[in-house]
Amino acid sequence: MTTVSKDFRQRFVFDKIDVRGCVVKLQETAEAIQSTHHYPANLANLLNEFALAATLLRDSIKIDGSLTIQLRTKGAIDLIMADCMANRQVRAIAEYDAQGLVANDTLHLNELGDGAVLAITISPDAGERYQSIVPIEHVTLAACLEDYFQRSEQLPSLFSLHSDGENALGIALHALPKEQIKDDALAHDHLQRLKALLGTLSKEEALSLSAPEILTRLFHEESCRLFDAQAVEFGCVCSPEKSIEAIKALGQEDIEALIGEQESQGNEHLVIDCHFCFQRYEFDFTQVRGFFD
Repeated sequence: MTTVSKDFRQRFVFDKIDVRGCVVKLQETAEAIQSTHHYPANLANLLNEFALAATLLRDSIKIDGSLTIQLRTKGAIDLIMADCMANRQVRAIAEYDAQGLVANDTLHLNELGDGAVLAITISPDAGERYQSIVPIEHVTLAACLEDYFQRSEQLPSLFSLHSDGENALGIALHALPKEQIKDDALAHDHLQRLKALLGTLSKEEALSLSAPEILTRLFHEESCRLFDAQAVEFGCVCSPEKSIEAIKALGQEDIEALIGEQESQGNEHLVIDCHFCFQRYEFDFTQVRGFFD
């Protein structure tokens, strides 16, 4: 079995039942996300779960492109967003009101207010992006995702997400088209058994054991094959070109007003900061005006 970095995605399959799975470990990525913003512990945990979910969900789609999962609310948490790109680079960010967020409170998704919206967006490298809205009727992100797959016409899926702020592990199980077991009731029973077994995994075990140890601990009576791991890493897609696109999107009138404001403060450049990785892009005003020629 191939050994890769501390952060990885590793697929597995059950030989005798129509279910496949994926396990994702994020340690260096979680540390990178936390080091750029120093989130409160409860928000850091939830943000890591979103990063895990983005990586697990990206693994389940068959097209080239990126996947984003984001939560917007009208409360203390304005935004939680996580992206996973086709090259298995992951990034995540949260925007929140430090005064309104109680650091020690456990964050329940279904208690974030009536205006909360949870969405999954797939952005293919070629073609139009499309978005799905995930109902927020459960406490945890894992339960909300399971509910979404149950309601949709897709095959049922199970999720287990664990984080302690600077370390995270997630497991997803996906039902496959029936080949091994044709009987619907029997296939349902098998999936429910796997769900019960998955539910026995504690946070301590998830964050301390290796992927083979976890799968052996959970599914030692099943015929389960674990494939080679693939490296996952923190990464951002920001660039000078994307910053220029953002400037153009504001429109010339708004940019001229912004330039005037910056000039009045004695500045000579328009500065674009990436909120994900803190990369800074600077453009002089003549250059910016040239974008609209």
